Amino acid sequence: MKKIIYIACCLLLAAITSCEKVKLDIINYGSINGTVLDGDTYLPLPGVLITTTPASVSLLSDAEGKFSIPKLKEGDVAVSIKKKDYLSNSLSVAVYGEEETKMDFLIFKDDNNIGTITIFDPVPGNGALDQLTGFTLNWNVNGKKASTVLTYDIFLFESNSTVQKLLGEGISDMAVTVSGLKNSTTYFWYVVANYDGNKVAFSPTWSFKTADPTK
Repeated sequence: MKKIIYIACCLLLAAITSCEKVKLDIINYGSINGTVLDGDTYLPLPGVLITTTPASVSLLSDAEGKFSIPKLKEGDVAVSIKKKDYLSNSLSVAVYGEEETKMDFLIFKDDNNIGTITIFDPVPGNGALDQLTGFTLNWNVNGKKASTVLTYDIFLFESNSTVQKLLGEGISDMAVTVSGLKNSTTYFWYVVANYDGNKVAFSPTWSFKTADPTK
């Protein structure tokens, strides 16, 4: 009798473990909806190419500048937009399962014929953990013409905060030092490239988390 009870308990435990494994393997999906606007007139822009990283779909904004990206895996998603005669832009957003994330884009005309400038390759890498409370942020730039001299503004803000700190303004180096950060805190940062006093490119919004000194 005891043997039968033991076997039954083992089978029950195996069933519970199997169910928990199935639950952990479930992939949740959300969606992103938004509008693309002209950065100077705030009028909607149709025909803007919209892509995501991780890759999902490529689509164009409609006649009212609106777009909808369904069935995105839960997590951080970078949304990039491109349109002829406009400066490219990219933003990172968090997608949650069974939820709709709304976001609006402002893109500016390429009045200075700068071309498509991409700010990429952040250091530390996006999502980096156990960072010091003071270190140097770096990035790279692609698509810049040799004769084009860019300057950069760098912004930093804490998770769950709308207050942005200007780490550097009008600097020519692709690096800036940050200090006095809080321990065990997630921070977000992004870079704006400027040419002749005008914004010409925006980086995605990257994140890192400082170390927990008690561990």
